[in-house]
Amino acid sequence: MPTYVRACAKLLALFLLVLGSALGSAQSVPPMNSYRVLRSVSGSTGHEDSGRYIIDDPRSVFIAGKDAKVTVYFEWEGRTGPHHFEGLWKSPEGKIVLISDFRYEAKTAQFSGYWSMLLSEATPSGEWNLEARIDGEPAGTHSFVISGSPLSASASGPPLLSSADIYQKAFDTTVTIEKIDANGTPAGRASGFWIGEGRLLTAFSAIDGASTLRILLRDGSQLTTDQVLAWDRWQDWALLKVGHNPKVWLKRSLAASVKVGDRCVLLEIVAAGAKLADGSITGKNTFPKTGERLLIASGVTPLSFGGPLLDEYGNYVGILGGTIIPGGDPVRTLSLLSEASANNRTIDWETTGLAVPQTVLPEVLPTAAATSLADIAARGEMLSPVIKINAVQSATLGVMGSANTTFLKAYKRVFSRQEHKPVAQVSWQGIEKEKFSCVFRLFNVDNKLVAESKPRDISMNSGKYMTTTWEIPVAGIPAGIYRVDLVLSGKTAWREFLKVVD
Repeated sequence: MPTYVRACAKLLALFLLVLGSALGSAQSVPPMNSYRVLRSVSGSTGHEDSGRYIIDDPRSVFIAGKDAKVTVYFEWEGRTGPHHFEGLWKSPEGKIVLISDFRYEAKTAQFSGYWSMLLSEATPSGEWNLEARIDGEPAGTHSFVISGSPLSASASGPPLLSSADIYQKAFDTTVTIEKIDANGTPAGRASGFWIGEGRLLTAFSAIDGASTLRILLRDGSQLTTDQVLAWDRWQDWALLKVGHNPKVWLKRSLAASVKVGDRCVLLEIVAAGAKLADGSITGKNTFPKTGERLLIASGVTPLSFGGPLLDEYGNYVGILGGTIIPGGDPVRTLSLLSEASANNRTIDWETTGLAVPQTVLPEVLPTAAATSLADIAARGEMLSPVIKINAVQSATLGVMGSANTTFLKAYKRVFSRQEHKPVAQVSWQGIEKEKFSCVFRLFNVDNKLVAESKPRDISMNSGKYMTTTWEIPVAGIPAGIYRVDLVLSGKTAWREFLKVVD
């Protein structure tokens, strides 16, 4: 069992700021090499338990003047023996405001440690970073957000809602949206929320590929619609027209925009139910076609896509989901854009979510004329839904090994046109006797077909296993992001995105 050690900085925030100005010119550390981060977590309190250190309240957002300190805990894998551990606390301006250090001898290849920083009302708000070093070598980075003191908030503003009140408001106004394809088959579920009589706001990804939509209400009743009042495929939002008058609905936030460090929450939908989760703003990104995206403190489940991101007053400030490229998972696409980038920094994608800020929506949303889903599809603005086919055990992208093997040498999503011959590989398993016509299709981000394989007949019997590959022709196409679809007898069974570089 790894041995856990403790190092707690006992300097006041005022001293941190003075020290920060002296050390502000420190250079950022290079990528980690000798030490691998197994995990990192932050919180305001913790305790020792049988030789282990446990963070009692794992979170990434802290309030200056309310939380007494921030503790950041790391677990590593690396060399055994005596080590010198350093924690470099960086303010939102990028200045090192404190260096905490301790020495410890690691008895096993897995070991851990933690550092703490005291907070006060004067601690600057924004995104902070703790950069870990072991024996002078980089050993990981953990990001967290400090928001302003609640004592500085105006007493004349609207009342803040309790967590219980926000949860109830979100629960009462959020519905489940089920996509139904042209064959009447369910093709995925997401969320939406009422913003007025007969108006349901959601993510465009929640309706993409549907022929009709089934709306599942909280009382167990169901509605159907195929009418869309307004939408933006790239910005990832859609306003539906539904024949229903809800008892309550959400109001749009009056704030011009949310800032990094603002406290927000979301309704996390899972198969077992719903719970309130931390949706505080940890960062922002802007993309050429999609516009702004909010990075939030919690991962967003697919069932939560299209749901509201709420401020402390119970108003919506964004729409969960935030696809960057239509049809792509938001976080996987964001990580793909970050791959092979010299400016890439460590981000815990599993605990990061995206949202579309309400500022991208029109000031006045329409209430009358609507467009059908069929008309939107006819414009080429919809992708075919991905339907699970039991015969497809797994599929992935990569590069092949030697010519005499059918195994991938490496799993990749970023390919050089000069160096790589990427392939898509499918592993099949026979559940029953069936036959498919298999086609691979390559699309650009504007949903234009770039290449298509020759059809291949796939015959499966119960208990049969096989592997097939398709070489992706990237040599003659421009650098950029592309989509690969595996189509079986007219149904899309698998989808992935890849990046082509020069």
